[in-house]
Amino acid sequence: MFRSIITTAAIAALAAGASAQSQLPAGNLHTSVAPSTGIYKMDTGFEATSVAYRSGPETIFNNQDGLVYYYTTVADTTEYGDGGSFPAQGVSGMEQVNGLTFSYCTSMADLSGAGVLDTELRFYSENDSANYAGMVGWVDANNRNEACVLGIAGLPGDQSGAGVACWSVGLDLAGGYECTLPQESAAGLGETWGWSMTYLDATVGSGPMLDSITGGAIGGYGSFDHFQWYDMTLGLGLENAGAYWFGGGAKVQGSFDLALEGNVNDSTSYTSANPGANDSVGFTCTSEIRGGQAAGWAVTNPDGASSYGMLVSTGSNDLPIIAGGSASLLINHQTMPAGPFPMGTAGSFGANLPANVPSNIYAQAVAHTGALTPGNCTAASNGMRSVN
Repeated sequence: MFRSIITTAAIAALAAGASAQSQLPAGNLHTSVAPSTGIYKMDTGFEATSVAYRSGPETIFNNQDGLVYYYTTVADTTEYGDGGSFPAQGVSGMEQVNGLTFSYCTSMADLSGAGVLDTELRFYSENDSANYAGMVGWVDANNRNEACVLGIAGLPGDQSGAGVACWSVGLDLAGGYECTLPQESAAGLGETWGWSMTYLDATVGSGPMLDSITGGAIGGYGSFDHFQWYDMTLGLGLENAGAYWFGGGAKVQGSFDLALEGNVNDSTSYTSANPGANDSVGFTCTSEIRGGQAAGWAVTNPDGASSYGMLVSTGSNDLPIIAGGSASLLINHQTMPAGPFPMGTAGSFGANLPANVPSNIYAQAVAHTGALTPGNCTAASNGMRSVN
C-alpha cells in the first residue's frame, strides 16, 4: 500500500489541514500527453470523433481546466472515489446527469484501434469528503450502495505505439442511462456526491488525469484536493484505505478531470421499462418550464424526413401502443390539457406558458408521416418530466 508521507513539510501540512489524509509518493504520478478526443455511446460504443452528442443542454459541473500535466495509474483492484456538489436551485432538489467528459491515460497497446480498456463507472448520492470518510453507504466490495453503476467496454488504448496515450472521452448517457443525484440541501452547504472509475487494466498502466490548477482555487463547485482509495485486496469490509492527495501542488491536485452534462433545471428524462425497436427519438427541454415564461422543447436527432409532434400531459404512462406496438406512449393520454402540438421536420416547439400551469408536466415527441394522427406515428421519444 502506498500510504506514506515523504517529507516533513507534507506532515506539517497534513496536520494543519487534513489530519485524515495521506500522500501518495511522487512515483505514482506520470507525465501525460495531449489527449485525443472521442465519444462513447452506451448503445453503440466508442467513436473517435468530436461530434456533439445527445447529452446536455446544460453543463452542471466542470473541474476540467484544459491543462495537461499528470495522470496516476490505478490497479484493476482499486476504486478511486472523487466528487463535487450541485448548487441548490429550483424546486426538485435533484440533478439528472445525462452525459459526462472524463480523461485518462493508458499504456495498453491498441494498434488495431479496436478498443482494449474496460472500466466501471459509479455514482454515489453522498460523499463525506469533509471528514475524509468517502462514500456514504459503502459497506464492502459486494455492497457499495451506488446510485448508479455502468460497465464501459472497449475504450481506446495507445493506438500510435508511442508507449502511452491519453484520451478525453464524452460519455453519452441519454436514452435510459441517466443518473439522478441530489443538489446541496441549501445554498452554500456544499454536500457532495461521489463518482469513481475503476480501470480494469491488469498491467496497472491506466488511470485518470488530474485536475491541474495554476493560480486560484480548485475548479468545479464542491471539488476538493483529495480522493478516497478503495483497495479490494485488503479484504471484505476493509477496502476503504483512506483519503489521499498528491501533495497539494498547483499541477498535482487530488481531483480528477470531470465535466457533467444534464437537463435544464427541474427537468428529468424517463424511458419505458421495456423499450421497443422504435423508441428511437431523442427529446429534451431547451428551457426551464415555468408558468408565465417562455418554454421550449426539441427533438435531438431529427432524421430530416419525418415530421414531429409533441404530446403533453399531467401524468406519465408506459404503453406499447405507438407505431403498431413498436414504440411506447409515455404520457397519460387521459390527462392531456391541450395538443398535440406540431413540431415540424426540425422537431422544435416553443410557447409562452400561462401563469398557472400544473406542478408536474410530462411531454413526449412522436415521429409521423402525413397528418399527426395515431395511425401515422412511426416512432416515439423518451419522456420529459418538468417540475415547477
